[in-house]
Amino acid sequence: MIPDPLGDPGWEREIEAGLHRLGPGPFAARSSALAEDGVESSFAGQLATTLGVTTSAEVIEAVHRSAASGSSPEAVAYAARTDQEAPASAGVIVQVMVQPETAGVMFTRHPVSGAEQVVIEATRGLDDSVVAGTVTPEAYLVDGAHVQVARHRGGQLLTSAQALALAALGRDIESLFGRPQDIEWAIAGEDIRVLQARPITTAPSTARPVRATSGDILLTGIAAGPGTAVGPARIIGSLDDFARFRPDDVLVSRTTSPAWTPLLARACAVVTETGGMLAHAAIVAREFGIPAVPAAAGAMTTLTEGRLVRVDGTHGHVGTATGNTGRN
Repeated sequence: MIPDPLGDPGWEREIEAGLHRLGPGPFAARSSALAEDGVESSFAGQLATTLGVTTSAEVIEAVHRSAASGSSPEAVAYAARTDQEAPASAGVIVQVMVQPETAGVMFTRHPVSGAEQVVIEATRGLDDSVVAGTVTPEAYLVDGAHVQVARHRGGQLLTSAQALALAALGRDIESLFGRPQDIEWAIAGEDIRVLQARPITTAPSTARPVRATSGDILLTGIAAGPGTAVGPARIIGSLDDFARFRPDDVLVSRTTSPAWTPLLARACAVVTETGGMLAHAAIVAREFGIPAVPAAAGAMTTLTEGRLVRVDGTHGHVGTATGNTGRN
């Protein structure tokens, strides 16, 4: 549905009728703008999605929020960084939510190496924590009939059979759309549900040479955005810290949210304590062409404010550095 004009009570009555047809919730209200989910830019996480709404009043409020989110500061900053216009308004999809035991994201190509592997990240319950980067998910690499558990959190959430079934479904979706796909999925009982599929975006070629001598490795995380960058570490804990951030700083935080996109647009690299390579922040970092190292535990306390560091997003390392700032 495209709620235009937003003040027309007629479409609100249509929503109420539609919810009656869908049956009991909870529901998800998801943005669906024409500019979203393209081949070169995804707007990943930049427009509003609201989960777990139950009443018609809550759904209507969520639809308003999603429809207007194309003009949010984060969407505007993302659009400017990718040389396009922010969507003035967005369509909105209302879906009945699945209540899964396990959910996550898979890419039908490795987003860093480009290898023909299916990369799966998983967590318990809903996948919103995976896409938001607020957890460090389990990770699986599927290469043909071989499943490698690349990262686990004390217990394997997916069996090899489930990982292979997800990978096979991902390849079918890739074949249907004719290009590698970024897919959100959920497992409820014996059923695998596909929540969303969109093209995997490709990072622009914006890197510039850096002459720097890397020193000791201070942190190791996930290699999520290829390339290297040297810059002063800027430790950001909340919106109150934004004024301290300067162009070509290294953004260091526990996690990021869409509200932090204006910082990503100016950063030379990003390091977070949680998250995976398929989270929205990692996707946006690759689109912006900056190295990303999520799941670098202790980054907020190990790195010193203003200290020059070298971020290696190809291998997932953060180390001391001397030399000029910039990326390569």
